[in-house]
Amino acid sequence: MRRTKIKAMALGLLLAVSAVAAPIVTAQAYNPTGGVLYQLPAGTPCLKGLGNCVVYPKMAQVPGGRLVAAFEKATMVDYPAPDTIGGAVGQTMPIWKSDDFGTSWQHLTEVPPPAELSSDPAVDKYTSNWGSPYLYVLPQDIGNLKAGTLLLASLVTGEDEYYRERKAADPSWVPSNDGDRRDLAIALYSSTDEGVSWDFLNIIAKGGWQGGSAGATGTNVAQANTTRQVDPVWEPHLMVRNNRLVAFYSDENDYLGYNTTTGVPIIDPANDTAPDSHAQILAHKTWDGTSAAWSAPVVDVAGDTFSWNGGQQIGGGRPGMTTIAPTTDGRWLLTFEYWGGGSNVRYKVANDPMRFFADGDPNGLDIGQLPVDTGSRRLSTGGSPVIMTLPDGRIIYNAAGSGSIWMNDGSSTGTWTEYQTTVGAGYSRPLQYVEGTGRVAILSGTWGGATTTPVIRFGEVDLGHSNGAYQQIVNRKTGQVIGTGNNTNDANLGNGDVPDVRLEAAGSAGNPATQLWHVTAKPNNTVTLLNKSGGRAAGIWTGNATAGQRIGQWVDNSASGLWTVVPASDGYVRFRSTANTNLYLTGATAAGPLTLESSLTDGSQEWRLDQEPTPVVRIRNVNSNLCADVWNSSTANQAAVRQGTCHTGTNQQWTVEPVGSSYRLVNVNSGKCLEIPAFSKTPGTAAVQYTCNGGTNQLWTRTGEPGRTLTFRNVNSGQCLDVPNFSTASGTALTQFTCNGGANQRWLVG
Repeated sequence: MRRTKIKAMALGLLLAVSAVAAPIVTAQAYNPTGGVLYQLPAGTPCLKGLGNCVVYPKMAQVPGGRLVAAFEKATMVDYPAPDTIGGAVGQTMPIWKSDDFGTSWQHLTEVPPPAELSSDPAVDKYTSNWGSPYLYVLPQDIGNLKAGTLLLASLVTGEDEYYRERKAADPSWVPSNDGDRRDLAIALYSSTDEGVSWDFLNIIAKGGWQGGSAGATGTNVAQANTTRQVDPVWEPHLMVRNNRLVAFYSDENDYLGYNTTTGVPIIDPANDTAPDSHAQILAHKTWDGTSAAWSAPVVDVAGDTFSWNGGQQIGGGRPGMTTIAPTTDGRWLLTFEYWGGGSNVRYKVANDPMRFFADGDPNGLDIGQLPVDTGSRRLSTGGSPVIMTLPDGRIIYNAAGSGSIWMNDGSSTGTWTEYQTTVGAGYSRPLQYVEGTGRVAILSGTWGGATTTPVIRFGEVDLGHSNGAYQQIVNRKTGQVIGTGNNTNDANLGNGDVPDVRLEAAGSAGNPATQLWHVTAKPNNTVTLLNKSGGRAAGIWTGNATAGQRIGQWVDNSASGLWTVVPASDGYVRFRSTANTNLYLTGATAAGPLTLESSLTDGSQEWRLDQEPTPVVRIRNVNSNLCADVWNSSTANQAAVRQGTCHTGTNQQWTVEPVGSSYRLVNVNSGKCLEIPAFSKTPGTAAVQYTCNGGTNQLWTRTGEPGRTLTFRNVNSGQCLDVPNFSTASGTALTQFTCNGGANQRWLVG
């Protein structure tokens, strides 16, 4: 329903150029500059410094397509009379939604603290659902939790006793930094209705007092904190591994060391009574989805060892904010903050994400040591690093110190390329691949400053290989196509600060994607031209819309990259600059640069949009390494489609053909389409072939590109093409099943 609505809205922007010249325009709306998701109303009292009051946004996409976001909002909760001091008790976690793939956001609900959702007296002390949220969609069943369930891990607490004490003494007192909450813990919640309602599940990990950590360590300690402890747990990160849910987190409890075989940390017996070391480690726990308790913690990053209270402690340097991504070469990348000197962002690489403690440098390596592409700056630092693997295997990264995103080919040793975005630098800046557009949504939180306006901003970025049809743009005068000289990113980063959009002989590029473009609808009947290789826009390089200016690749962020499509003749069109309607996109010379010129009649300003050629491919399952096969080479309707040993026969050859923003999979032998019969929405329904008819049960949205791992989601049912039960047997029928990201739902196409 949502996809249909968005498609219709975007199609309303299509340009009625002429009956014979209508370029194929990307169907999904694109809002790279975004806007404000939430801004704290003026005068709202905070439980910490104003600039730190609204931070740590996170987001996830549920199977129906909705994006769900959560963030920390540390605002005072008003008590009923006669208690008018206010405090943390009753604080809730705000949940927001986007039903248009991140183009706009609306408030959805608030998640209460455990004390309000559970009758278990053991959680009565958790009266505030405070911060450090992490949202995660289960890719498979875990115990009693079903695939597709939306999980929220967040920091829950008791009262902020420092705030209460100061307010009681001076009602006009205004906090300038973190307070001192009691009974800190990480709670787990679940939602089965796309974030509308939530159940409290359990407590993942427990800490003690906040103690002003980390922004005001050792100063904002409440008198009620008689042992003056600073031992919170926070910053969770969820994933599934070995059929268990894994929660990574930061832990400020004091530890003497850890078992080098199991990784289990050794708690300091004086953790609750002796002066606090202010140290922190990274750890994880696992849960089977049925038992009452989580496993013992396991160290991921121990931090430096240092002397404290006559003994040794781990946790020096305060490693924090775990994020983890799998690589295409079978390894795992861990990024984290580290405040122990040098770069404040580090990384580790391990063969097993459950044993980071045993692999590589104990405290990781400087993120700035990772190799970068020519022209790209070193990976950003500044704290709050985020790393994630896209469905096609590429890995993306950002941190607080830059508005750019870095991307590599997916390997643990790959070179990183910088891509600019329109969302500026900000502390806690999560990234989310958006199935339905193939772009990446970005949120950004503010941090610091007594007068900073607390705000959560949103936007998105196209990093190439996104959803929709791509086209070659052919010049009438020269017969050549628009390319980029094999450059994939912003020309100021990857091409020596030289405008790089030019004419090239079709097929001459080492990277064929650099000669393919999205013609993407924008407001007011304009379009932008986005390159397939990196999602960069072809725009006026200097930004000055005057004759003779050259065209270069740039982040899609201004009128200099907007064009109006004007009909020419014989199916050709012209691209008129929106910034100066007297000037047109011009290719005057073969192998020459594209420029902006006044109107000409020599064909140099006339362009034909040719759809990207459809290759013949095999569709191979990542789990089984077997190929999609029309069994027995049948040409009959409703013939079974199974997985079989890969070969060169035409019954295993397919074309993946764009139909609007979706695709149909056509078997070369039979000429018929892969479909889910009778428009079934039942999980487990077997796929068949049938005469192509345009029905939504024959249309699929795909994540990724040929040659990379991808998934196929049926437009009618919303379920994914699946090999049931991870079968590796030849002859197993392909089915549809709830999308879960498993290897049995990922395919290599090529």
